[in-house]
Amino acid sequence: MAPTFARNTLLGALSGAAITLSGFVGSAIAARLLGPDDLGVVAYVIWCVTVAIAVATMGSDVVQQRFIPNLRAADRNDEVDGLIGAITRLSMVVALVVGVVLFVWLDGPGRGALRGSSEHAQIIVIVVALTWFICWRMSDLYLFNLRGEQRFDKLARVSTLSALLRVTTTVVGAWLFGIPGTLAGNIAGTIVPASRVFPQLRKKPRVDRGLRRELVGFTMVSWTIAIIGNLVFGRTQIIFLEHYATLAAVGLFAVALTVAEIAAQLPQLLLSALLPRFSEQSGQGAHDRMMSLYKTMTALMAMLMLPLCLGLAAIAPALIPFIFGADFADAAPVASILLIALAFSSLGGTTLQLILSLGKTRILLVSNAVGLAGVVLLGFVLIPRYGLMGAAWSRGIVMVLVIAIEIVCAAVQLGFHPPYRALGAIALAAVAQGAVAYVIVVNIGGAWSLVIAAPAAIITYLVALRLFGVLRLVDPELANRLLSRVPARAKPLASLILGPLSPPTIERAEQD
Repeated sequence: MAPTFARNTLLGALSGAAITLSGFVGSAIAARLLGPDDLGVVAYVIWCVTVAIAVATMGSDVVQQRFIPNLRAADRNDEVDGLIGAITRLSMVVALVVGVVLFVWLDGPGRGALRGSSEHAQIIVIVVALTWFICWRMSDLYLFNLRGEQRFDKLARVSTLSALLRVTTTVVGAWLFGIPGTLAGNIAGTIVPASRVFPQLRKKPRVDRGLRRELVGFTMVSWTIAIIGNLVFGRTQIIFLEHYATLAAVGLFAVALTVAEIAAQLPQLLLSALLPRFSEQSGQGAHDRMMSLYKTMTALMAMLMLPLCLGLAAIAPALIPFIFGADFADAAPVASILLIALAFSSLGGTTLQLILSLGKTRILLVSNAVGLAGVVLLGFVLIPRYGLMGAAWSRGIVMVLVIAIEIVCAAVQLGFHPPYRALGAIALAAVAQGAVAYVIVVNIGGAWSLVIAAPAAIITYLVALRLFGVLRLVDPELANRLLSRVPARAKPLASLILGPLSPPTIERAEQD
């Protein structure tokens, strides 16, 4: 891994982590202040705005991340400026049109979840939702431009400031104004990047015919995939729960999803620099380096995600009441199901970036279309009969199915195979630590069980990684390369962490 890529990965992770953590903290405090019913209303509005964003994006996020670094690598800088100008102007026009549709939905057919509030309160919620939608769209245009330009240092600074504004406004807003105040926190989290998109509008929109042909084809497929993917991996089960169950069930499901989505954000954070990197290598024709990077990053993500997801699933019965309050204890089994499904589906993060960088978007179109059919079918079959648990199983089954299709297609059609042996060893280690954590939580119970379960699970996992020789299965020289890029003052700590996992390799590195 090149030093620039490692640095961009770290900065991309920090920027995303700031936003994700602020959302989690704000959601946890808002849940305690609002309760399941009002949180259900918030979750419903968030789902409506999120779907609107997926429609309004028109694939501009993926286009900027794929084409900007690709064109920069080919020294076609004038075309980059023209592309940015065209994307920004078109996106703003589309956002206004979609905003009108969102208003019509919230003020008409989609107003069912808001009817428990007064007419005045409903109007305020709709206005806040529309304001958030416009600011979010403008914010994304700027932030994904920074990713495409690989300016991850600036991305980290802007994201950190936005995160602080978001969590502060969410907490104060939920305390003082309830549902509208909670939603207003999302507006505060987008104000800073949204205000910086205007220089992009001054760039003259100009895309030559050859690039336009490639761009339109890629954009239309990516846009379709994004919309379908949002319905598949978003909170679509909320619509079925709101119709067949209660707003309280929506609130419980939202809490379970919040916990699962915190873990689900990790691949996005750590892989934020991967699509531009793959695109750059693809532009250079470096197929062997793409293969090596794919295998290494897939294994490293598994080393982080499998223990995190299975560990959280094991301690969910104690964790959720501790964070969100006793009113949300029924969300624990739902969260466990979602986290176990996420443990497998997280392995597809690198596969997704690889497929996008190669422009093989038809694979994603097929996988997401199958997933959408599953969401609709299981939504009508499982949720009316099993309610909250039906929603959990519906989402879990679809997640695993979609990712399995993408991994198989990447292996069979593109020739990119994941590191099977390393993944198998990591899975065994993760299951062992999850089992240890679950036994402790079940037998001790309460918040104190978390204090014992977490370190016990970590120790179990590290010991299992060493017994199975996981680092050697991933890459025999990985530990050496990681240590070589660590500052001198931090090397003792890095050696202490990596040493138990691959002691002979670390010792040779230190002697050298």
